[in-house]
Amino acid sequence: MSTQKNPLLDVKNMESSVTEITQPSKPQEHLLSTEAAGSKVPWQHFSMICAVDIVTKIKAISHNEGFTVRSVIEKFLQDGIARYELKHGPVTDQRRNINEIL
Repeated sequence: MSTQKNPLLDVKNMESSVTEITQPSKPQEHLLSTEAAGSKVPWQHFSMICAVDIVTKIKAISHNEGFTVRSVIEKFLQDGIARYELKHGPVTDQRRNINEIL
């Protein structure tokens, strides 16, 4: 009796493996331990594309001041959100009805 592998099964296994790599599951919140605060802070991976001159300056600021790039960017984002909320009110996760806007 022959014990040849079925090439179709191998292709399906390969497709499944490739799909897992190329189409990862949705980002999930993680708990990051903050040693200074001694608490757990929720975080989510967030990637963005930015102008080279801005990235260069962010890296220089973080290096010169001894902070991580992430902490500098978070501070700038927090300050920008605070200015927005002063002008427009608190940001909520609620979606407005298009009829209210247009």
